[in-house]
Amino acid sequence: MIEIDGRNLALADIAAVADGASVHLSPGALIRMAASQESAVATASKRPVYGRSTGVGANRTVALAEAGGSDTHGLKLLRSHAVDAGRPLDRRTVRAMMVVRLSQLAAGGSGIDPGIAAALSDLINANVVPEIREFGGIGTADLQALAGTALTMLGEREPLGGGGARRSVDGWATADALPFISSSALTIAQAVLAHQELSGLLKNAESVAALSFVAMSGNAEALSPAVAAAADTPAVAEAANTFHGLVQGSGEPSRIQDPYCLRTLPQIFGSQAEELQALGALLSRLVTAGNENPLVHGSASDGSHDVAHHGLFQMTNLARRVDTLQLAIGAACATHLRRIDLLCDPTYTGLHPFLAEDGTGQSGVMMLEYVAAAAVGRIRANGQPASLQTVVLSLGAEEDASFASLATAQLQSTVEALATVTAVELVCASRALRLQGRRPEELGSTRLRAMLEAGLTLPYDVTDRDLRGDLEQAQQLVRASH
Repeated sequence: MIEIDGRNLALADIAAVADGASVHLSPGALIRMAASQESAVATASKRPVYGRSTGVGANRTVALAEAGGSDTHGLKLLRSHAVDAGRPLDRRTVRAMMVVRLSQLAAGGSGIDPGIAAALSDLINANVVPEIREFGGIGTADLQALAGTALTMLGEREPLGGGGARRSVDGWATADALPFISSSALTIAQAVLAHQELSGLLKNAESVAALSFVAMSGNAEALSPAVAAAADTPAVAEAANTFHGLVQGSGEPSRIQDPYCLRTLPQIFGSQAEELQALGALLSRLVTAGNENPLVHGSASDGSHDVAHHGLFQMTNLARRVDTLQLAIGAACATHLRRIDLLCDPTYTGLHPFLAEDGTGQSGVMMLEYVAAAAVGRIRANGQPASLQTVVLSLGAEEDASFASLATAQLQSTVEALATVTAVELVCASRALRLQGRRPEELGSTRLRAMLEAGLTLPYDVTDRDLRGDLEQAQQLVRASH
């Protein structure tokens, strides 16, 4: 059971809810939301409040009371904003979106009825997941996804997987419509899930790269404490120390100076770790920040209540952070491919070309290079900065967009592709070490022994055969904890 208090929510807890954990709204969060609702009502009685007493977007100058029918405007807003398109998102991603939005609402800046948040909590615990499709958001709030969620709560849309519409709320007040949908919860959730998977995947990729280093008898001088002390960033220094600990005592080096793919391991993995950490820090803030527009603040009890109309919903920093991480991962791909290439080269391993059974022209792992290169192509394409995109919408009322939603979708795609590249390297490195007669107990690092032991669970047969099964097993291994 994950408590949602609107103050702290670990990224790992979001992943846990995505995987099926239940949630509980803290009493403090309910009190905070009730106070926020009271403040919003008090402010709206004194001056116009966007989306509460006015229309939205280019209709922001329309007063709902003057337009007539303002009591039904909220429902109309949800219905009109719920359109999306493309492939349905998976259940895990949507559950993550739901808990992120719940956490933001619990922060108490939206003015929403606490009963809506409680209903959302119940929906998560019942594992009723709205069907959300991939195209809709542009990095200025996931209006479509959250409006679709509201329609599911109202019983107007069937949930993901069908089974019939189920009502979890009765009606939807105009005052609660915009406060529910004014969030980038889906975009943030996609980034959180990608971040959490990358945290484990990049650590395993370090271990796999260290196996390649051992298989090619790399020179550990490039990873020495002296090199770490001269590193340009703390993350690179930490990576140098990590690799030094992984490969220390693994054997004598074969060269004075290694190819870049071995010699620059600290820079390659240190830069990725640095950007991943920066993204994690930003996400930890966003999941409880409640960047509502308008933002309700102050207290109705002492007359300090007010709202602030702002642009914090523009996920500019998130898009930039994701783009920077994508660039770091994309830049590392050249060395991933080069290590795979050199593992197939007798000059570096002392084995037959392509780690084949013999030298009679067998292809061995040759085609795995092509698979890795195809995956790298996807990563590099995803590395094109989404934050450079923009658009003008809503009769010119919204003249920019961060496209953080595109960036986070690309990051999820990168995770899948990077797992493939890392899995190919694991297949090749573990095969090379097996053919060299190396055993886990020869390695001084417990972590590296565990990775080699995992790699040695792959099929032993080195004759030419279909390697799809090997690769699928390796993908599972590089995504697991060791």
